[in-house]
Amino acid sequence: MKRISFLLVFLCTLSTYAQIDVQNNVVTGKVDTTREVQNITLKSRVRVPANAWIFNLGYNNPWITNSLTKNDFWKSKSGFGADFSVQYRKQFFKKVIENNDVITKPTVVGFGVGLGVTVFHKTAGFENYSETLPDFTDADNALCYISLTYKDVKEAFTLTYLDLPLYLEFGKLSRIKTSAYINLGVKASLLVSKTYKNNGIYTSTGYYEDTDVRLSDIPELNYFSGVLFYKNPQPDLSPFVLWGVISGGVNFPFSSIENNKIAKWILRISGKLEYSILPVNKALEETYFKGSALRINQINMLSNKSRIFTAGVTLSFIYCM
Repeated sequence: MKRISFLLVFLCTLSTYAQIDVQNNVVTGKVDTTREVQNITLKSRVRVPANAWIFNLGYNNPWITNSLTKNDFWKSKSGFGADFSVQYRKQFFKKVIENNDVITKPTVVGFGVGLGVTVFHKTAGFENYSETLPDFTDADNALCYISLTYKDVKEAFTLTYLDLPLYLEFGKLSRIKTSAYINLGVKASLLVSKTYKNNGIYTSTGYYEDTDVRLSDIPELNYFSGVLFYKNPQPDLSPFVLWGVISGGVNFPFSSIENNKIAKWILRISGKLEYSILPVNKALEETYFKGSALRINQINMLSNKSRIFTAGVTLSFIYCM
């Protein structure tokens, strides 16, 4: 949570800094075509590119949120995410009149669209957990208490998405000095592959208070001892996911004022937060024991309207056109 809080403060600070009007070159309606190229100074050259290509490589930490994985007995939760994307960025300009000249100035707003790939990997598990379900109706409609014991349960999955990000960028992309930006956008993702691994065993028994009898090892009543927790479960995932995205960072142009050189490439380092607006999975059917903390023979990490939240960093190279 400390890392998330720090990243949120960092993004908010950038959102303020990105609004600062950095001095930018203006292109007037009057151009001296007789002037030699070598005599052109930085003050008379475009400092903010109208168009640019952005190549992004990111790393993030994903969290899965649903009612099942919130239980305290889930341990050793770990995972990582990685993404790569290529984006096209367009800066918006406005025309103003100064000293009877028509001047084109960059605004603080830009627009971007891209194409990318994101991979998520996540594992979680626990060694032992037991629970009792009172007032349970068995397969013969008899009232009883169900006792469930789980051992060495572990789940792991990998998801790969094809992404289409759309965003508004606030801040001027300076080609001669350090600048800041913040992005607000959405990302549409198409699930292209999934892998899932699991292990674990469980034991179930039924206690009938009226007759003071405890039953076990009766498959017809769903009572088993030391059997596999999973029997080839397949997560029923949504093929399409919509994300909300906020990111912000600092731009470092490869320029040289001493040599009158405006950057063609800009290095960008940024932080990013993403949250799946739509669940990443479809609704699952009830398992043998309704009301239990786990779903036997079903993936638990991606169930009950699961959503993914990520926080990470991105390294980008911007090519100014």
